[in-house]
Amino acid sequence: MDVLHYHPLEADLARRLREGLAPGIALHLPPKGDAGAALALAARCAGVIGGRLPVAWLDAAVQLRFQLIPYAGVPAQDRAQLAGRPEVTLYNSHFNAAATAEHAWALLLAAAKRLLPAHARLACGDWTPRYEGSPSLGLADSRLLVLGHGAVGRRVAAYGRAFAMRVDAVSRRGGAAPGIENLGTPSDLPALLPAADAVVCCLPDTPGTVGLLDTAAFAAMKPGAILVNVGRGTSVDEDALHDALAGGRLGAAALDAWWRYPATAAERAACPPSRHDLGRFENVVLSPHRASHCEGREEARMDDLARILNAIAGGEAPRPVDLAEGY
Repeated sequence: MDVLHYHPLEADLARRLREGLAPGIALHLPPKGDAGAALALAARCAGVIGGRLPVAWLDAAVQLRFQLIPYAGVPAQDRAQLAGRPEVTLYNSHFNAAATAEHAWALLLAAAKRLLPAHARLACGDWTPRYEGSPSLGLADSRLLVLGHGAVGRRVAAYGRAFAMRVDAVSRRGGAAPGIENLGTPSDLPALLPAADAVVCCLPDTPGTVGLLDTAAFAAMKPGAILVNVGRGTSVDEDALHDALAGGRLGAAALDAWWRYPATAAERAACPPSRHDLGRFENVVLSPHRASHCEGREEARMDDLARILNAIAGGEAPRPVDLAEGY
């Protein structure tokens, strides 16, 4: 089985990926910046690793049977390009699920325990937060609502149970799952939100998730609830979140997913993530979309790509991406 890794890959990572592949899988790596070499390989490839692929390459890949996105978020471009190619199956990698879930829990704890404002004050020698101001929030015996019961959400739910929280969740199809008291669908949010003390959003960017947490959703939340978002910024209505914070509805918010990102390297040092100054709220924790930026990140990606390719070659392919749903 010939597979092309379309985008450049460092030599040590390419070696790790190759070493993890089962016999019979040939990994091809065109020279960096050589689109012509990639195009020349297209006709022989049964699979390709990469996102946002050129249409010209896909047109030339007459034997292509699958595309593997090497990360969790599936670009709309790839979904659209494969919509007219029913012979090509789309897969994606959740290699960073554990790291993202850990980051979500760190954000939840930081928000619940008011760590950042206390740190800022004590760094200046001010012990006032020990004696005055809002107390921290306890998690034991409270209720956690996980939005998106997938690779990340299942881990977040497990952390919640380890902290003696009662756990509800929302997934595309709902149903039942071990350790989840109520597993609903997005249509069940109005019933689940009022009971939640903490809401952790792990949702992808799909047509069905855009603006899911809107003004009505924040109005339905329990006063003082905590919101954590490690999914995509589009799941949260930017204005509705600001208004919920400004009006005192939310107890805290901790965000690693945003609405605005730097488009160039020059913008990285000066690019507000929202059109609202959310940093002015003491009960908001800001994180620059770095949940999966941890040691061993790329090695974990290579290992997961090898696992998926081996499964495909062995006739035990993982669940593919639903092009209509976007995930």
